[in-house]
Amino acid sequence: MKRLFLSGALAAAIVIQAEDKVEVPYPSGFRGWQHVKSVLVGPDHQSFANRGGFHHFYANDKAMEGYRTQKFPNGSVIVDEGVFTKDGEGQAKGMVLEGERRSVAVMVKNDQLYKETGGWGFERFDRDERTGKLPVAGRAQCHSCHSQAKDRDYVFSALRK
Repeated sequence: MKRLFLSGALAAAIVIQAEDKVEVPYPSGFRGWQHVKSVLVGPDHQSFANRGGFHHFYANDKAMEGYRTQKFPNGSVIVDEGVFTKDGEGQAKGMVLEGERRSVAVMVKNDQLYKETGGWGFERFDRDERTGKLPVAGRAQCHSCHSQAKDRDYVFSALRK
């Protein structure tokens, strides 16, 4: 009986720990979604060391509805693909070109799974990895920053007019 109790307790602990971090999956095929905007984080910006380079923002169909209404429905996914820059050479000299991928940052809307973070799940995938790297503290930091845009359902980016 003790053995069953320990196994049951261990199983419960695993379930609780799994619920502690609800996985945000890698957004396969996101480059086929709607491109929302691109920005360049340059060396004069405070986040350059961690975020320097091009950032291309993509949204799935549900997120596009949210951009239009300012209220993102469950199932909305927004992707920030960060790409290093490189200087052009030869005929491209004087141009700033895309280099390797830096990261893929993802926001997923599900107000039941992510109650503590305004209904949004956050994850970061380094370079071409398909396994998320964002610790609990990192997700909390994402939410804290995105709370500045609470009046826009925690989303900073907007569609160009």
